Amino acid sequence: MMAASAFGEMMTIDNGLVEVAMDDSTGRFSMGKPSGTPYIAGFPSSGEGGYVTIRIDGTSYSNKPGRGTPLTLLDAGRIPEDYFMTIQWIRDPIRLWQKFYLMPEESLDAFCDIELLAYNDDADSHAVGFKLYIDPTVGGNTNPILEFATGVENTTCRFVGSEVPAYWTLYEHSVTQDTSYALTQGVPFGTDMLYPDDIAFANVDELDRDEWWFSFFPGSAFTDLAMACRWDNIILSPYSWYIVQIYYGGGYPSFGVGERRSRRPQLASLGNPYPNPFNAKVSVPFDIFEHPQLVSWNIYDLTGRVVKHSSPKRFETGEYRAVWDGKGDRGNDLPSGIYLFALWADGIRQTKTIVIVE
Repeated sequence: MMAASAFGEMMTIDNGLVEVAMDDSTGRFSMGKPSGTPYIAGFPSSGEGGYVTIRIDGTSYSNKPGRGTPLTLLDAGRIPEDYFMTIQWIRDPIRLWQKFYLMPEESLDAFCDIELLAYNDDADSHAVGFKLYIDPTVGGNTNPILEFATGVENTTCRFVGSEVPAYWTLYEHSVTQDTSYALTQGVPFGTDMLYPDDIAFANVDELDRDEWWFSFFPGSAFTDLAMACRWDNIILSPYSWYIVQIYYGGGYPSFGVGERRSRRPQLASLGNPYPNPFNAKVSVPFDIFEHPQLVSWNIYDLTGRVVKHSSPKRFETGEYRAVWDGKGDRGNDLPSGIYLFALWADGIRQTKTIVIVE
């Protein structure tokens, strides 16, 4: 679904329980119930309540003006399939995706999986980090009640490392409210259980700033609650991915605090290389399911160095084969030995071992 916004068109996906709205030109977003009850400020007419900042080699880039150097749009917002929405930016040589998945599991279907993904399309390593900002509005309350597993929190707070909470709940009215009021919940981990390094709950004017680090002093009363998750910079190797996620949406999941989330359904499969070992060419089959996906592959030696890579390319659903002639990126013959073939499809990596013999 599309509707006009102050910048581009507002795109929406919903499953009857939760709806995500995103500006197709900026990627800023909001969320709420399909009936119109908001979980994030701006819903359903604008994306003012959610934005992303990416840190690349010490410089911050953002899709909100004034929060960093502007990101360059590479692929405007798209809805490739029901319950999935994406937008892509580039700051050479890093490509960045923001994705929204509505959850298929019955116990999680009131949640959206918000995913940020960076791809290093370069022969050199780069330092990359993420920050996700959300301005919650729960029902009619722009300053909702915040509760952790340990109880209600009335003052600004910050959690680092192992202190990061397993979940939080925001209530429109109170923790004892009845079902006529709204609530929303966040769960701060993704497919690889990569928790944020730093989560802050503070007031809008303390978090909505052009700062990579959180600089507020905890302990002040909430007057206009906002939250932000930050994932520290990692050294992103050549032709590799960095993926982070959180759940955000309405209602409680059925799992306990310590349980792990289930993975998204597998959307690609990697077959066995043939012949293997080989001395001329090897063919590696792979299948793409469900919807078109961005696919790339790397080959690593036993030291972890990338010796051969492919540029990302969009593949339609179907059966394919990657063929390798045993040469490196410079056309040089590689020595006999064991190599790792890694296929990336939709941001998920699968691997197979390949052996070169003379």
